[in-house]
Amino acid sequence: MNAFDGLHVSEHGARLDVVFDRPDKLNAISDAMLQGLRAALDHFAAQAHLRVLLLRARGRYFSAGAEISPALSPAAGTGGIDGRAWYRHKWHRLFDDFEAVEKPIVVAHQGPCLGGALELSLSCDFRLAARSARYGLPEIELGALPGSGGISRLVRLVGPHWARWIAMAGRPVDAAQAQQIGLVHETFADDELDREAEAFCRHLEGLSPEALGLAKLSIELAADLDRTQARNVERIANSLLFTSADHKERLAAFLARQAARRRRREGSDGSDGSGQAA
Repeated sequence: MNAFDGLHVSEHGARLDVVFDRPDKLNAISDAMLQGLRAALDHFAAQAHLRVLLLRARGRYFSAGAEISPALSPAAGTGGIDGRAWYRHKWHRLFDDFEAVEKPIVVAHQGPCLGGALELSLSCDFRLAARSARYGLPEIELGALPGSGGISRLVRLVGPHWARWIAMAGRPVDAAQAQQIGLVHETFADDELDREAEAFCRHLEGLSPEALGLAKLSIELAADLDRTQARNVERIANSLLFTSADHKERLAAFLARQAARRRRREGSDGSDGSGQAA
């Protein structure tokens, strides 16, 4: 794919890389970058050979958040229905679609991830962090709130206790604290982040696409259902997977590996498999 202003999109086998590259502006998300994110996500969703999307950045910031400009901020004094429509049009639909696409999306933070960039990251499936990363929602300092999932998704991830600290008090958390409270999955040394993120993506590429898609849907549903209904979702998902060619092939390969290991063990101890020495 082509580069967008401040955003580079490229394919690496089954992985689609989306890279924020606007370091002189601390990778603040511009209108052109939003358009590029939309184009990249649509491409990712439509191409069957693409298994995982990796979102990362260049420079000392992952992103300072939304660029403060007329194009990306509601006009002064605009509120009510116009303000809500602005959020839906510019941000909500994009982040909702990141969350909904039935393929894994990984984001790797090499530096501070703030405001709208954190809201985007909350809509991704996996969040990896360099130890230099830190997280914050500073909108409260401008007399506003994060309005594109920054509260609703954050509460689901870390609970109201830490959501108050981050969104209500506007206090940042560092990478270690973010992992402790469940905001990120894993942290790495700064010089290891890219390598570890790519290795994790390769792991995801090797898993069943159908199972990954149904796992993503099932987890989202289970988060809002009681235990009985959540278990029904699991059973429905597996009833579909058990009939798939992919599951049958993977199960046959697993059983073949088990049989081969058994034969090797039997050969090494001199038995014939019946408990008698050969």
